[in-house]
Amino acid sequence: MNYLHAGHDFGIINMRSQAYITEACQPWNLSYSEYVALMNLYDLDGCSQSELCKEMKADKALVARSLKTLEEKGYVCRRQKDGDRRFKFIYLTPKARGIQGELEGLLETWITYLVEGFEEAKRDEMFAMMHAVAERASNVSMSDVKNEGEMKR
Repeated sequence: MNYLHAGHDFGIINMRSQAYITEACQPWNLSYSEYVALMNLYDLDGCSQSELCKEMKADKALVARSLKTLEEKGYVCRRQKDGDRRFKFIYLTPKARGIQGELEGLLETWITYLVEGFEEAKRDEMFAMMHAVAERASNVSMSDVKNEGEMKR
């Protein structure tokens, strides 16, 4: 296996996907991170910031910045629940709900383009493997990878 090519391929898919989404989101003045946050919030409306971080598998600072700008742009609002000042919950605004179909369509268009020509069974298998790899990557401890690499030498 050529690990350099595999790493390069993962990088190209990530980089080009971000570029596509960023360009496609220009009409709504959304960055890639804001887009990802909104896409998650469509399923998690009313969640806490920590719940959103967990779902996105992203650090608190990135999510906080995205939420701040989404709030400034009128896509989300943060409110306290039941007067508890310690926790704020994130809610989508009608502005965000109004573009949900278009934003979801962007991802569908991009992925459909990328997998054009693949048989459905192969696509399903590939998506299942990609999901498994992504889950493993999101749960990895860097020391585990380092230790495993040392054992193989």
